[in-house]
Amino acid sequence: MTDMPTPTPAPTPTQDVSAARRGPGPRGPHARRPRLTSPAGWTTAVVTAGLLLATTLTTGVFLDLRYVLAALRTTGRGGLSPSEVFAHRPFFYRWLIAGLDALTAGPDAVREALMRCVGLLLCAGAGLLLHRALRARLPERDALLVSGLTALTLAFAPVIDYLQPEWFALVFSVVAVAAVLGVRSRWRAAALAAAPLGLAVLMKYSTAGTAAMALLVVFTVDRVRAVLLAAATAVATGLLFAVSAWSGSREVQWLRDMPHINAHAWGNDPVVASELLRRTAYYLGDRTALTPVLALLPGALLLYALTLASRRQRVEATLVTVLLVLCGVAVVVYQGNWFAYHGENLPVVAAALTGLAIGRWYGRYGRPPLCLTALALLLGVLTPLLATVRQDVDAAVLAGYAAALSFGAALLDVLLSRGPRGARGPRVPAALSVLALVVCLAVTVWPCSGVRIIVGRLVTTNAELKAQARSAKDAAEQVDALLPAGAEVQYLVFGQQAYYIGHPTRCRYPFPTFLNVPKQLTEVPSLTSSRENVRCITQEHPPAYAVYQPSWLSLGVIDPRVASAIRTTYRCPRPAQGQQLVVCTLRHPH
Repeated sequence: MTDMPTPTPAPTPTQDVSAARRGPGPRGPHARRPRLTSPAGWTTAVVTAGLLLATTLTTGVFLDLRYVLAALRTTGRGGLSPSEVFAHRPFFYRWLIAGLDALTAGPDAVREALMRCVGLLLCAGAGLLLHRALRARLPERDALLVSGLTALTLAFAPVIDYLQPEWFALVFSVVAVAAVLGVRSRWRAAALAAAPLGLAVLMKYSTAGTAAMALLVVFTVDRVRAVLLAAATAVATGLLFAVSAWSGSREVQWLRDMPHINAHAWGNDPVVASELLRRTAYYLGDRTALTPVLALLPGALLLYALTLASRRQRVEATLVTVLLVLCGVAVVVYQGNWFAYHGENLPVVAAALTGLAIGRWYGRYGRPPLCLTALALLLGVLTPLLATVRQDVDAAVLAGYAAALSFGAALLDVLLSRGPRGARGPRVPAALSVLALVVCLAVTVWPCSGVRIIVGRLVTTNAELKAQARSAKDAAEQVDALLPAGAEVQYLVFGQQAYYIGHPTRCRYPFPTFLNVPKQLTEVPSLTSSRENVRCITQEHPPAYAVYQPSWLSLGVIDPRVASAIRTTYRCPRPAQGQQLVVCTLRHPH
């Protein structure tokens, strides 16, 4: 028994400051870096690489990204640049996706896989920068776990999240945090971090919430740097927006008009507190069922707080975590659509805090929290099975139970650490906890895993989403066979269909998003963007062909004047049974 390691107490605030000045964290048997050369280490590395390869080669991208890609590709073939095109996304995101698309070639499936590969490189780069910054402020193990799990959470993001504006905002925010904490001079650090954090804000404007969360994280570490970064980011964001307003033909106009076409945005619907709370609770449950690492947040917070030296530190850690979650939820509530990817920042918070809790627990007791580790593994194994009982269970309620279980598992870890055996329990490498978390994060890889979960109901799995994409592609190929090669068209379809059709268009509104709104939104037809969108149809020389998707653009639902303009300009045949798209021709060819 004399050869058992002596538990290392958690560092005091004074020791933390000294460690930050010295550089790397303390050395010792409990502070060593997890070794990839150990069996547990290389097993974790191989499994992680295999799962990342599988998701890269098989998952593709979500239909929202195909919408943007279709807008950029079809208008690009019509002679328009990303600065001139409405793609339901701001200026810098459009150019970012255009640049990403330019790096790819080949069939659509190959191009999507290449985009995902570039995304993995961005995750790896952001993780390495974060690790470099954290290792001067945390023990090596803690820095590696936090940065590694942050990068892996982004890399394993569900297809509905991956490469979305919220995803890029997180990548930019991680880079900003790494820059502001990793550069010695506070002024230079703030100046260097301001640009990526400003870009995080401008990915979608609502992503300002993600930038605010990054500032809060910096504030907990270094208040002066956080204040300097906030000021520098305000300036950088203003300058970057000015560039987009000057370079983009209608950026300010679209920023002004877009909220009007979102029927559920904050302020467009009456606010009922009880319904808002119910919907928020369900959203958190849905998001947890989609990315179950979020369920580990309560337990991770408990374990992390108990490793801190003082009550003030524990209260501060709890308050910061609650504020991070509230900030993430506030962005979702404000947008009002309750889309899963609007809360993409929440799993990153949970994974980073879980990594920090595991690292500190290992540093104190010589082993990771085994109960929380077992729960992470269990969630990774069981969550994909929800599809088999989707009609019988409420996924959001189950996610709530999982969150309660994580708190219970953490309590059990605490009790085990304080029992008569203390730290002398089974020796488990930290890499095995990482492996369990990788299995939990990789839930998004499996074909049977849910990708759209709404109010507790699993609506679509990964396999079903791919089947829908194949159906859209088949319908597009049928349309393409009816169109002359390279013919210009007017799209009256959703973007994913145009993504597979690929014919050019000269309309800066390639898809009639401003027209496809319920007639009850009476102010929308008077918007400048709506009038411009109508002129694509009523112009003097409209395209000879239009591709129409009745299930998406119902002429009986939209504004009657717009429907009349479409009927006057184009002759559209009645779709056959099961036909998704029809080809319309000009009533009066020019």
